[in-house]
Amino acid sequence: MIELELSTIPDSDLDLQVLTRLVNEFGEANHVRVRISPMTWANAWTDLLTIASHGRGPDISHIGGSWTSSLIMMNALRPFLASELEHLGGASAFMRPTWLSTSLVGSDKCYAIPWTGYIYVICYRRDMFRQAGIDEASAFGSIDALAATIRKLSQSNLEIPWLNPPIVAPYNDYLHMAASWVWGSGGQFIDDSGTKLVFDSDAAIRGVTAWLETHLAVQPKHAEIDTIAGLELFAQGKAAAILTDIRNADSFFARENLPFALDEMGVATLTEVPWCGGGSFVIWNHTRGEPEHEKAAVALVQFLNNKENQLLWANVVKSMPARLDALEEIYQPGHPLREAVMLAAHDGMSYMSVPLWRRVEHQLAMALGGILDEARRNPDKEPVQIVRDTLEPLARRLNLAFSG
Repeated sequence: MIELELSTIPDSDLDLQVLTRLVNEFGEANHVRVRISPMTWANAWTDLLTIASHGRGPDISHIGGSWTSSLIMMNALRPFLASELEHLGGASAFMRPTWLSTSLVGSDKCYAIPWTGYIYVICYRRDMFRQAGIDEASAFGSIDALAATIRKLSQSNLEIPWLNPPIVAPYNDYLHMAASWVWGSGGQFIDDSGTKLVFDSDAAIRGVTAWLETHLAVQPKHAEIDTIAGLELFAQGKAAAILTDIRNADSFFARENLPFALDEMGVATLTEVPWCGGGSFVIWNHTRGEPEHEKAAVALVQFLNNKENQLLWANVVKSMPARLDALEEIYQPGHPLREAVMLAAHDGMSYMSVPLWRRVEHQLAMALGGILDEARRNPDKEPVQIVRDTLEPLARRLNLAFSG
């Protein structure tokens, strides 16, 4: 019997339970034994680098989509054949931003299959917006519109005007959120040639500063309220608006007996250019030594990424599927999240897929956490100066490796 090893980075025990159910179903139908090896978000990148360097380990791995380019650079991944992609429906079957991360810029070779999507949204209460004199039709979209909305909320007499929960270790998603503001300001992280980091440009600095100010606008006594507690306050009518991730938003709307009518609930993307990421499956190059083994690995990835199984995964664990047909079935017209999800799926952006991006991503995420900490420690210092003092030297330092 063929034995496959699949590594995954679960967010919960439920993730492991559902994935085990799926691979067992595949195994029974195909006479394959599949062993699941869990990783953690704190250690996954180090573990993946070890696999890439040594050329042994799992046959298939679940990875952060933006990590693909760095693993391609190491010649560690097996490219998918055109016929294998056709079986899944090809690029048009998946959310555009998630597909852009499956290959290097300028290459037509695909090294990953998107599995899940991930975005951030703003949930808001229409009744409380009316109380604050805010017209929701013009409240979102541009970074200036959102800034004006948060300012009006902060000036109101609402109990908790605005929540932007902190990100806790091992996650470093500040970059994923800030990206929407960078792109919304007309900035970029990498220039069009893909050879120079430009997150220190005036436009990018403006975008990061606008992102920072959405955190500073949270009242100090509310700054440490986490996402789960924040959504509960939101449900109780104590918080007017909260920035949250799609998985928690999905779980929130799936609750029974919500204490308010859904038509009083609104959802918006962070800006008109939302970041859209997610997780992908890759097959390691070392599987190619055994044809039947390699064939089984491809079949498992195809099985996990068909519409039926993406729907099962999404509905049970409340995760956004990467397939458009599954996305359409879950977020049907009338679903509170539909407009935001579809905007991100079709018009959202992902990071440019270049070889050293993972290193840049990690450094930038850490820098943004440091910027937020410093801004809270030094409230008298101009936010734009804090941002500039951090990002300009970081860009110079990283560009030495990036352009080399």
